[in-house]
Amino acid sequence: MYRVKSFKIVSLFFVSFLLVISFFASVFKQSMTVFASDNIEIIACEGEKQEVQKEIIKWVDFNIDGQSLKSVLEFCKEYRGKPHSPSFAQTLSYLSIKNSNEFDKSSSLGILKKLRAYLDEGNCILDKYGDNKYFLRYQQIYHAIFDGLVGEYEMVCGTTQYGIMGYFPIAKGFDYNHYDDFGNSRSYGYKRRHLGHDFMGQVGTPIIAIEGGTVTELGWNKYGGWRIGIRSCDQKRYYYYAHLRKDRPFALDMKLGDRVEAGQVIGYLGYTGYSEKENTNLKTGSPHLHLGLQLIFDASQEKGSGEIWIDLFGICNFLTSERAVVTRDDNTKEWISQSIKVPILAK
Repeated sequence: MYRVKSFKIVSLFFVSFLLVISFFASVFKQSMTVFASDNIEIIACEGEKQEVQKEIIKWVDFNIDGQSLKSVLEFCKEYRGKPHSPSFAQTLSYLSIKNSNEFDKSSSLGILKKLRAYLDEGNCILDKYGDNKYFLRYQQIYHAIFDGLVGEYEMVCGTTQYGIMGYFPIAKGFDYNHYDDFGNSRSYGYKRRHLGHDFMGQVGTPIIAIEGGTVTELGWNKYGGWRIGIRSCDQKRYYYYAHLRKDRPFALDMKLGDRVEAGQVIGYLGYTGYSEKENTNLKTGSPHLHLGLQLIFDASQEKGSGEIWIDLFGICNFLTSERAVVTRDDNTKEWISQSIKVPILAK
């Protein structure tokens, strides 16, 4: 009898314990739903409401080589205007799925050959990967990177073309050298990774706007020296040009809020920075341009620990064919670009 009563007491206690746990789990679930409500999107589907988690991209591993980018562009030109013609971003996303995001010229050409056969049979990339979450993520990333660099544009002379809308950052006729230095160590102020791409060159070399946009930063920074920041028209990219020339770092009359176009001279190469004191040259190192590209998928990523900077080595090699022609104004001693591109959609 004692054992039976003991068993009943234990059972009652266990059931009560489960009810308490269930109650707190319900409260916790509701709390988490409220906590995450800012990141929930309600979508109507056949009369029903579904909650879909909006995923903000917080990290990008971009490692596409310049030759692969050129091959993809030629592929897109070939199929432009045809049924099921893939966009530049879609083609890159397809390659990323097929090669596990490990790019080289040889494998890219092989994958594009198979894709050509697939499309020629009347198929469409989206038929196969339109619902693939990895494909969709890659597509969002490549749109963010290339929407201002590849597409339809108009030259100053009035001709319309499809291709590279952007420009190489060093003007035509000026020497430079570079290598992939993204991620290298830097120690001034504090130890950190190098989140940009350096071009070695001569002081006074004209610096070209890779893409059009609005000047959002202009002045001195103790790390980058004289620098310019340009935000793209769609707000997804921020270009950072740093270590500009001492005394006359910027193009004449440039100011905050100015609209610039791809191909425009915005400043001059130098080696200022690493100093609290304005207009100071680096104590060590050679004249160079520090170029950075930040991707912005959400307003929270504009400043702070959530910033996303990508390796520009492959993109810069992709842009080498697009070097702006400049001429010198003997009166102002300024270099003026003769090569301006305006994206059709931005007009």
